[in-house]
Amino acid sequence: MWGVVSVNSVYAYIRVSTKEQNTDRQHEALKEYATSNKLKYKIIFEDRASGKDFERLQYKALKEIVKTGDTIIIKELDRLGRNFMDTPKELQYFFERSIKVIILDTPLVSTGDTKLDYTINNMLINFLSYIADKEREKIQGRVIEGLKNAKAKGIKLGRPNRILPEDFKKYYSKWKDKEITGVEFAKLLSISKATLYRYIKEYEM
Repeated sequence: MWGVVSVNSVYAYIRVSTKEQNTDRQHEALKEYATSNKLKYKIIFEDRASGKDFERLQYKALKEIVKTGDTIIIKELDRLGRNFMDTPKELQYFFERSIKVIILDTPLVSTGDTKLDYTINNMLINFLSYIADKEREKIQGRVIEGLKNAKAKGIKLGRPNRILPEDFKKYYSKWKDKEITGVEFAKLLSISKATLYRYIKEYEM
């Protein structure tokens, strides 16, 4: 698992946690590695999902297609996963099938003794997986703390309020006082009744 790239298929795996995050840094590192080693990726799999588990669409697709003798290249260990218990198991899965996994930012031991290399590198992977898992917990903790602080300060969370039609407030008062019906209210604003009640719900929150 820790050797040079094989002559069989070479795949790359990229992961970020959210749709908004940028994958350029990972793509650039993989491109540079491919150029330096004169190789071409058969497929680059990319997930935008949390690293807390391995229930990811593209990762599952990678596991289905990769076979003995193939190579998987990843920029960083925590791109594979941030779960202390499961990340080493995933690497073990590939090792048992003689599938090489190269992690660009994680220097691994290569003595030529396969069993010794596996033992030493497995210890290293376990340690790094533990660090990644703890970092994930810290991030979650900071997010929760930030949300609590924002709520305590009266900051409204969630979607920004929808911009209401110009005369909404004027006709809303008439509707509340039963001077006009909901149908009339909607017609005055030139919107559907369903849209009107969405506006009312948001306005009254």
